[in-house]
Amino acid sequence: MNKASIKKIAANDVAIAIKEDLGSGDITTKLLGNEKNKLTTAIVKTNENGILCGQLWFDNSFKHVQKLYGGSLKIKWNKKDGDKIKKNEIICKIVAPLKIILIGERTALNFIQFLSGISSKVNLYVRKIKNRKTKILDTRKTIPGLRFSQKYAVKCGGAKNHRHGLYDQVLIKENHITKKTPILENFLDHIKRRISFRKISIEVENIEELKKVVKYMPKNILLDNFSILNIKKARKIVNNTVTTIEISGGINLQNVDKYISCNIDFISIGDLTKNIKSIDFSLIVLK
Repeated sequence: MNKASIKKIAANDVAIAIKEDLGSGDITTKLLGNEKNKLTTAIVKTNENGILCGQLWFDNSFKHVQKLYGGSLKIKWNKKDGDKIKKNEIICKIVAPLKIILIGERTALNFIQFLSGISSKVNLYVRKIKNRKTKILDTRKTIPGLRFSQKYAVKCGGAKNHRHGLYDQVLIKENHITKKTPILENFLDHIKRRISFRKISIEVENIEELKKVVKYMPKNILLDNFSILNIKKARKIVNNTVTTIEISGGINLQNVDKYISCNIDFISIGDLTKNIKSIDFSLIVLK
């Protein structure tokens, strides 16, 4: 994803979120009368350690409200996406009419706490790799409508993106091999006539399948739910070929060290984007 596409994604995400939150208008802020138009300063601080992510989403939350209601807006950041943040650090300052701050506050915080939560978790995995060749990959296990935002957060945390969708990489999994093609070699021969195996990844469930698949020299072989012992066996079988090895299934922060020690190419982990604990931030209006 380039900068232009990230900006567009952030703006679209925010437009949906503000509409969802604002509805027909902020009925509480309306009660403040002229006070709501007063130029106000607010700060945002983090309440725990982590990795920051989501500046564009945060900024766009207030810019979107500004377009709706007018007024000035200045946001000054002390940190940038991908930076380490510590508890009680002030990460930015906002100067705007009070109504812009109050209306945009929740949406802005929702985005940075969620995206920073992803980046922070990803960074915990990445730090375990140290200088090994293994790369951590995300998956398609994302919240519908927020995939690109989540994958951006993965990169801010220091990991790599797997395919973004069904359209940008061929990955043959168990369910693609239907009952009409019960013999694996028949299925693989059929695929070989349609596309070069150097362009595809294929999932295998056991060592026997691996031995059959590796003869076709695919770009990548995904070992699904393999034991540590069988991963090491698979590495010997694939050794000295042009095929890379990816593993997945049941990998988490408690056991990832064991898998990294197998010295394979990629570990794809659904936990990066599926099980997220948000990072806590507070927005404080200065009186």
